Amino acid sequence: MEEQAKKLDAPLYEQIYDDIYDKIAMKEWTPGQRIPSEMQLCKQYGVSRITVRKAIDDMVHSGYLNRQRGKGTFVQQAPVENKVSKFFTFGDALKSKGINETAEMLSFDIITANKFLTEKLELAEPNQCLFKILRLRCADGVPFVVETSYVPEILMPELTECAITENGLYNTMRSLGCAPKRAVRALCAVAVEGLEAKLLQQEPKTPAMHIERLTYSDKTCVEYCRCIVRGDFFVYTVELP
Repeated sequence: MEEQAKKLDAPLYEQIYDDIYDKIAMKEWTPGQRIPSEMQLCKQYGVSRITVRKAIDDMVHSGYLNRQRGKGTFVQQAPVENKVSKFFTFGDALKSKGINETAEMLSFDIITANKFLTEKLELAEPNQCLFKILRLRCADGVPFVVETSYVPEILMPELTECAITENGLYNTMRSLGCAPKRAVRALCAVAVEGLEAKLLQQEPKTPAMHIERLTYSDKTCVEYCRCIVRGDFFVYTVELP
């Protein structure tokens, strides 16, 4: 965790946030479980109490943890998922409204898949290399989503930062023989914090939407994506048969 975070030059509290997120996602810390105290976490991560508190505050505001006065901090009960399986992109939705969408590449790195990402991407073997692609998407110049995509390198080793910047991620995937055909999304409400609040030009604790997306080419998972979307930007409508 620390090695990857340092590579991206992330603040210490964001490194801790990501590590706690992984613990919850992998059910190492389960809903209702009390997490270690701030002092214990300070010792574990070798950082100040202010840094740990900032990470915990962000996790609380994002809905992953909750504080109980006099008892401690606990893992929040996971929200009920409402999954939307019809394939579409933010660009498709904006284009239909006549809005110009752009994507700014913030970082493009190769990392090693941890257990969480290995399971999400349904990888046959652990410790595979992934492309980690961090982008800021804007509509008519207004930032509306921070998007982090993880793509297995083995599926498209020719994937490059330049190609994605020029043609977009999905168009590049299509050119490499991994055309996205289906996506499954899980949505929940969060409060935007830290770097994401700054990038989205939002005040801390402003309501936002957290979206996890799994994208498939036929039966192969080609992308796992985490998005933070401005709460004032999109309304999701699900049509049931």
